Amino acid sequence: MCALASPGYAESNPSIGDFMGKWTVNDVLGYSEISGGVSEAKRLLGKILSISENKIVFDNEVCTPKSGFSINSVDTAPRFNKDYGKFYIPELGLPKKSLVLDSAECISIYKSSEYSVTFGWDGVILRAYK
Repeated sequence: MCALASPGYAESNPSIGDFMGKWTVNDVLGYSEISGGVSEAKRLLGKILSISENKIVFDNEVCTPKSGFSINSVDTAPRFNKDYGKFYIPELGLPKKSLVLDSAECISIYKSSEYSVTFGWDGVILRAYK
């Protein structure tokens, strides 16, 4: 079972199962200058992020990593800013440490809590909930 731990989300035995399922985008946390801006951010609200053992589907795009997924525990701020640009992590509501669903070909997805994930899409930072 997943657990919330301070100062961040921690999982004793993380697995792809912690990320699998359908997640609905309910929050736009920010966007960069290279994004489509507010109109693109609003368009993404309500979209479904679907994660299965071997693929990610979002906004009519499918990503199937050739080498599969890995789950890593990371210091959130440096890794998130490397992936998505400079954001002030406390304002995004992300923990200091995060589990990240990784692959060479697909977007990085951060486990925000037991019931939410955070990710970037075309320069827009989104939070999705189960």
